[in-house]
Amino acid sequence: MTGESRPDLRVRESKKWYLLFLPLFALIGLVAVYPLVMSLYLSLTTANGTPTLANFASMLSTPTFFNTLNISLLYSLTSTILAVGIGLGLTFILTQELRGKGALEVIYILPLAVAPIVVGVLYAPSSVWDDVQQFMHFQLHMAYFQELTPSFYFPVMFFSEAWEWAPLIMLVAISIVNNMSKEVYEAADLHGASAYQKFKLLILPTVFSSPVMQFIVVLRFIDAMRAFEIPLAWSNWLGYTSTLGSPVDTISLYLYKLLFSSSLGFPIGMVSAIAVTLFGITLIGAAVLLRLLRTVGG
Repeated sequence: MTGESRPDLRVRESKKWYLLFLPLFALIGLVAVYPLVMSLYLSLTTANGTPTLANFASMLSTPTFFNTLNISLLYSLTSTILAVGIGLGLTFILTQELRGKGALEVIYILPLAVAPIVVGVLYAPSSVWDDVQQFMHFQLHMAYFQELTPSFYFPVMFFSEAWEWAPLIMLVAISIVNNMSKEVYEAADLHGASAYQKFKLLILPTVFSSPVMQFIVVLRFIDAMRAFEIPLAWSNWLGYTSTLGSPVDTISLYLYKLLFSSSLGFPIGMVSAIAVTLFGITLIGAAVLLRLLRTVGG
């Protein structure tokens, strides 16, 4: 038999598997790595390309930056915790013996199909809360509540963000529950465990110890750190359309306003410095959150 033997040919071909991923790596480099590298370069140079730390100094000397940073951290942490809580609550409902459970699951996942900007508009006072105000005042004879105070719009913003992404937590939790051993449930039933006890003592530890759930929660936190649409909707409704560092400005919304601020020109260096800082803070926050989840999950 002439030429290479079939085993040798298979070995050589198996070593070229990485070639299949080259287009994927090129795409990731184009849409993710290149913008990050350019942001880092622009943050460390002047308009003429001279190395400088002035952009970071300008960022740190701007009080509105720390305000938006605090809002972003509060927004991402609170909305993530709420999304996990709501998602697990929906999981508890769907793990019970109920009629029409399939229809409930379809209803519960509907928020995932709604665009974030639509969610922001949907939960704005002009869409929902004005009608609630009228009902409470004229039907229940209750006093009007203030829609323009932080004690009102912050919880609504957090809840609307969590409402949209809680179904994702629910779907992941249900998939984890479906892979649990049936013998565990049977043993719990023999010991007379209630539905709540089974959920608390069996399902929750299994869900939180799952690497998949930990990854999804961290991913939700990262995504919430760059929240833009819902804060934008509330910023416009509250009259902060062009106000830098408004009470509802997350870092992403702050960067957007900086770029289009007529008083600052085109501060691309400072914007890049803030974007790089946001990337670093998000990585640190994600690492801390992952460590906490692993501690809770055992």
